Amino acid sequence: MIDPGELDEQVLILGIKQEGTAYSWENVSTVWAKAEPQTGKNLFSAVGIGTKSVKFTIWKQDLTLHNAFRWRGKHCFLTDITEVDCLFYEVTAALIEPKSCTVKRIPQQEKDELKRPKKSEPQVIMAFPGCLTEKYMGFSKLNPQAQTDAQYVLVTPKEIGLKIADLVTVGDTTYNVQIAHELDEFKNEYEIAVNKEA
Repeated sequence: MIDPGELDEQVLILGIKQEGTAYSWENVSTVWAKAEPQTGKNLFSAVGIGTKSVKFTIWKQDLTLHNAFRWRGKHCFLTDITEVDCLFYEVTAALIEPKSCTVKRIPQQEKDELKRPKKSEPQVIMAFPGCLTEKYMGFSKLNPQAQTDAQYVLVTPKEIGLKIADLVTVGDTTYNVQIAHELDEFKNEYEIAVNKEA
């Protein structure tokens, strides 16, 4: 039996909001919760590595895995919602801070009066919050130079749809979208990579 007195922390419920081509997490409501950090990793991504996990007990309300929490100043990516009785939910979340991301896409190829392709610069089409997790780090020595290949997984809200070959800038680094995993009902996952000289 859950003691309502144990729900002693305030948690912000977040929802994704769109303004033009910009998406952001915005406060929707506040709820009282019991928060219990977990010892195991939360595998919030199907193709990336896990991160720290927290389990919340909250009063039942309008909540789905499209939402997120803000707890003690930290972003919580919701991964499971379980009804424990007629009054409460147990919500499992991954502690991972979203990064500001922008997407550039090369516009459809234009041709000049002689039907030659015109050079087109990629254009920014969208800004959104995304969670970056490591997939694979490799090192290969090429003659006469060395190159590092960094592959990551970018987990986004379901509203964010990227295309293969899009250029995604996360912080100061620009990545190529290589593989899209979009079958999950609540999120999309994109395998992204960047090649750099070591």
